[in-house]
Amino acid sequence: MIAANIMTKSVLALSPDKTVIDAMKLISQQKIRQIPVVDSDNRVLGVITPRKLMKAILPKYIAEGMVEDVRFAPELPEFSQNIDSLAFKKIDELLDRDFVSITPGTSTMEIAALFVNSKKPIESILVLDDKKRLLGIISPWDIFKKLWDYADKKRNN
Repeated sequence: MIAANIMTKSVLALSPDKTVIDAMKLISQQKIRQIPVVDSDNRVLGVITPRKLMKAILPKYIAEGMVEDVRFAPELPEFSQNIDSLAFKKIDELLDRDFVSITPGTSTMEIAALFVNSKKPIESILVLDDKKRLLGIISPWDIFKKLWDYADKKRNN
């Protein structure tokens, strides 16, 4: 099996001129964890992730890991003010450009290894063509479900 066989092809994406409010509406309505941001040619510019949004609202000393033990820190008014100021920012200012992508011919074994062996957690992997255009997206559940269905068919035959 390869990426083209397991990817979700109808991927919800946003253009870079949309705001964080637009992204939050999409996240809450569609229950998704990562939103690809694409240009007019469907080329991926980056992704919007909850982690990136969280870093944007935290005080800088926490977001950059300068202070690891924050139990002493009170709930700061700055926290909610940062959320308010974030609402109308263009998402292109908050893009995570360090996303994982593969080609449609990548094997399922390679994809699974990316999910489990990555140093940073991966929510999903984007499937791109040779021009960096978005073709699909794969989550760990997509792989597990496809393999489960395959094994189930073998068990029932």
